[in-house]
Amino acid sequence: MARPLAFASTSARASRALARSLAAPALAVALLLAVGLLLVAPPAALAQLKWGIKPEMKTPSPADNTPDKVAADRASAEAGKAEGQYALGARYLEGKGVPRDYAEARNWLDRAAQQNHAGAQHWLAVMNRKGLGAPVNMAEASRLLLLSANQGNPLAQFDLAEVWVLGQAGAVDKEEALRWYRASGSQGDREALYRAGMLLLNDPAVRKSDSEAYDLLLLAARHGHAKAMFNVSTLLSQGRGVKRDPVAAAKQCRLAAGLGVVEAQFSMGLYLLRGEGVLQDRNEGLRWLRQAALAGNAQAKVQLAVAQAEVNGDKNLAQTTVLLKQAAQAGDAKARLDLGTLYVSGAGGLPKDPVQAYVWLELAARDGEAMAALHRDALVKTMSKAELARAKEQVLARSPQPVQ
Repeated sequence: MARPLAFASTSARASRALARSLAAPALAVALLLAVGLLLVAPPAALAQLKWGIKPEMKTPSPADNTPDKVAADRASAEAGKAEGQYALGARYLEGKGVPRDYAEARNWLDRAAQQNHAGAQHWLAVMNRKGLGAPVNMAEASRLLLLSANQGNPLAQFDLAEVWVLGQAGAVDKEEALRWYRASGSQGDREALYRAGMLLLNDPAVRKSDSEAYDLLLLAARHGHAKAMFNVSTLLSQGRGVKRDPVAAAKQCRLAAGLGVVEAQFSMGLYLLRGEGVLQDRNEGLRWLRQAALAGNAQAKVQLAVAQAEVNGDKNLAQTTVLLKQAAQAGDAKARLDLGTLYVSGAGGLPKDPVQAYVWLELAARDGEAMAALHRDALVKTMSKAELARAKEQVLARSPQPVQ
């Protein structure tokens, strides 16, 4: 499973990064002070950040909007109790039981936040981040998010990760974002688990660990995250970060497809057409391809047309493939994309050939077909070094040479 989180060293590095990158001195000072609070975080937050232990924490919600409940919250707030101040502030923020009033929301949330109420700190940060009731103030938003996150508030931890990913604190720091996504994910936030896994899997700014990415995505999938299911399926199919298992890959792909992930519907169609990880069922495969095509997946449309022709024994299939090859060789970018896709799956009477698939997808990508680049990058992860070397040689041979 995923390793425990590093703590103080990351905070020190983040402090130095902020000092280097922030242009506004006031913003820098406020955020450096806020980051410093990581070093004196409450023991419960430290345990949760380091070992994934969920701290005990109450987050009241103004779900009961009866006049008696509103009056009780107001009485509690006016008596100086943080829980009541938070509940009343949340009511004014959301307009539940009282008219929406951002000024009043700020007033009561601020009072609760000063008493170190994690929920109030988070919602006050949200107001500062979005400019609700006052101009946007990212320094104050970041300070409050850190205070709330250090108490183990998963919502604040997720939002803080977003701040680092988007550079809203003045600097982009994907490592810091990863740390907070994982902290939020350790409390069951499936979107946080998914984003942490995808950062590890794809972002060059973050240390690469396919096995840890798989673990995080699997956790997200087990919490019902549909896109995580599809990515787990892809990793199982490729043997990336985990032992290759076509049967388990097909199971995860089917779950994601059933939840509406278009890419999974396309892949499930191919699994069934090829009988990879499942019993071959061409009619069921066509059904999934048709569903993906109706959702707008361009490659599903190509595969569907070819697969239908194969199933129906279309005598013109071979001629259609020949014409597609001729168009690709003549420089038609769309034809190159379609031809590369057919070589990936071994459809249209063509063999499954990763080298030829790479050649045509790379050429299509150079011609500006964005989808070709995505398919090429996914294909590369399944190719051997020797296959990739041969493919690059063939691309070079087909590319225009500079005039001497």
